[in-house]
Amino acid sequence: MESGHGVPAGPHGVFVLEDDASVRNRFRRLIEGTREFRLTGDADSLSAAAKQRSEARQASILLVDLRLPDGMGTHFIAEAAAWTPRPRIAVISALGDERSVITAIESGADGYVLKDLRETELVPLLESLLRGEAPISPGIARHLLKRFQATPVATAAAPQLSVRETEVLELVAKGYANGEIARSLQVSESTVLTHVKHIYGKLDVHSRSQAVFEAAQLGLIRLGR
Repeated sequence: MESGHGVPAGPHGVFVLEDDASVRNRFRRLIEGTREFRLTGDADSLSAAAKQRSEARQASILLVDLRLPDGMGTHFIAEAAAWTPRPRIAVISALGDERSVITAIESGADGYVLKDLRETELVPLLESLLRGEAPISPGIARHLLKRFQATPVATAAAPQLSVRETEVLELVAKGYANGEIARSLQVSESTVLTHVKHIYGKLDVHSRSQAVFEAAQLGLIRLGR
């Protein structure tokens, strides 16, 4: 059973790692005000998150700030990306520089949104993560485009994507959801999911954002066209 937004019925657990108490309280209020989501826990530092690892592992979605009192949130992201089952992970940070963005995605983040998002945007963000999408703020996307349009690196050892897999991944890079990709390519959504699974295997990645990042780095797709 799914909600009206194509999200499986919940409630889905959310864990928040954020040192700003006002932001944590705002997220808590918004999450607890929905039927689809529930807060499994929240922490204000890496050490606090370590003590609440069991609560974090109950969550389907992790919202992670980068700059924390005792280190960078990317350490937590890298750890969580290796969990089974793997949660969906979104960075919500005031840091929007290229280095922070690239490091977060390489660590395993599925999305990257600047902390100034409006209250009405949080639940749609959570829903898009559950649909397997990669929400990225426009300013962040510009960093990625600039990075990848400069000098794509292709190597003889690069994995080879089929024509259809390339088409699917380029639509993923444009922010298309699986249903939209299926309609655009006139195939079933299950076929799209199969292509995405094959892409993950070939690129040795575990998320849409990582797949786009890796493929662009290898020169397998071109962004911004």
